[in-house]
Parts: sequence; C-alpha cells; structure tokens
Amino acid sequence: MSEPHEGNYIEKRITLKSNRVFLLKFIEFHNGCFVSLSEDLCKIGGVHVSVASNNRTQSARVIPNIRDPVFTKTLSEKISLMINGIVITNFNNKNPMSLPEMQEIMNEVLKLLEVKTSD
Repeated sequence: MSEPHEGNYIEKRITLKSNRVFLLKFIEFHNGCFVSLSEDLCKIGGVHVSVASNNRTQSARVIPNIRDPVFTKTLSEKISLMINGIVITNFNNKNPMSLPEMQEIMNEVLKLLEVKTSD
C-alpha cells in the first residue's frame, strides 16, 4: 500500500464579481491532479487532459466544452506546466464566460496551486 498523502483534496466555492458561482474541487496525486469547476451544481462538463514534461504540454480534449473550449484547454495546460505533471480538468458552465470572468477563475485556481506547491 502507498503512503497516505495529507491535504490532497480541496473544495472551494468561487463567487465571481458578476455573481456567478462556481464549485472548485481539487484532488492532488503524486504525479498530477484532477480539477473540477462547475457552475452552481457539481456536474461533469468538458474534460481536458494535459501532460507536461520539460516545459512542453501534450493535450487531449476528451469531452468538448461547447461554451468555452479555449478556456478549458488553457486552464488544463497552465496547471500542467505549473505542477509538471498530468492534469485532468472538468469544466461545466451554463453560459459563455466573459474575459474578466475567465481571469477571475484562473486567478483563483492559480492561487490555490501556489499554496499547494509551496507546501
């Protein structure tokens, strides 16, 4: 059996300035992480997988996100590069997001990762 890893699960509610609410679930593994962002309810949406190695990423869209496909890919690849590992990203949103909303979500996720990587 592998050794237990403390603090590998985080759940957070993100309320944007536009009053949209997203639920963030983050599960950390030794070689990567799973990140789920869902608007209002926990749902499976667009799924993207990214793998980083030597400052390069390889990505695959498993389930397309109809509303914001570029954001889903960008989020997955950015996280993958930060942790230098595998990232599975789930993103479900009801309506397309504005650029400021995307930036708010990205900043919240990156803040979480900075805390996790400094541990």
